[in-house]
Amino acid sequence: MEKILGEITHNGYIKRYPDGSADILATTSPVFRERGWERSDKWEVEPRVAAIEGGEGENDTERAKRRARSAVRDLALSNPFRYFVTFTLDAARVDRYDGAAILRKLNVWLDNRVRRNGLLYVLVPELHKDGAVHFHGLINDALPVVDSGTLDTGSGKPRRPRSKRQRAEWLDAGAHVVYNLPAWGLGFSTAIELYGDRRQAINYVLKYIAKSADKVGGRWYYSGGKLQRPSVEALDLDFDALAALPGAVIFEGGELRIPFVQLHVEGERAGEDEATIFRV
Repeated sequence: MEKILGEITHNGYIKRYPDGSADILATTSPVFRERGWERSDKWEVEPRVAAIEGGEGENDTERAKRRARSAVRDLALSNPFRYFVTFTLDAARVDRYDGAAILRKLNVWLDNRVRRNGLLYVLVPELHKDGAVHFHGLINDALPVVDSGTLDTGSGKPRRPRSKRQRAEWLDAGAHVVYNLPAWGLGFSTAIELYGDRRQAINYVLKYIAKSADKVGGRWYYSGGKLQRPSVEALDLDFDALAALPGAVIFEGGELRIPFVQLHVEGERAGEDEATIFRV
């Protein structure tokens, strides 16, 4: 039986992550269409989420970067990434200024590691001031790591302690071991285990998209492996009940100029909050 427009459009959606947490967005009008339904010219065009969440005056580049950040965030929250990594390039192995040459070698390396080791990754390219390329990102524990002898003390570049005693003191004070990845054969690598608030670590990766002026190889980020993604469901929500929950943020939705409310809930809260805001 065919559904009419009112049956497939809803005023909210929920994005669920594997750890049980969720992001919830709702408004006062049915602007979200269920997945799997094509748009018809006879229907009023519902705005895309991008148009809803975009700010006034946002240009195409800003919109593309925001979508890229959202996609990387979803991947980072949906997969068992263990390390924050930085990959630099050795000029003797590849031209660090030639995006096409870099990607040819990078893609071969990544494809091999995915097939042979089960690598999961999301990498964001960054341009040095002189135009050279390097990458920051997240990977799982598919590749062996070795202690580099340096520690991340939170004060900038990794530091090498002068003695075993100093190393122990720094570790006791909260420093973290900086590893190298021997499998990375195109230059130098560092890897630090994710610690503390996972979302803060993810935001650290996202900042490289925000600060980048140009794409490298035509993309803002690169990802691969058998990656999971959050489930997304359009549904009817109680706008007022959602807005009243702790942590809810109310804003005007981009070009629509109607109120929206957004909330992130952790796994232990999700069931309780959903029971409050779902109309069904």
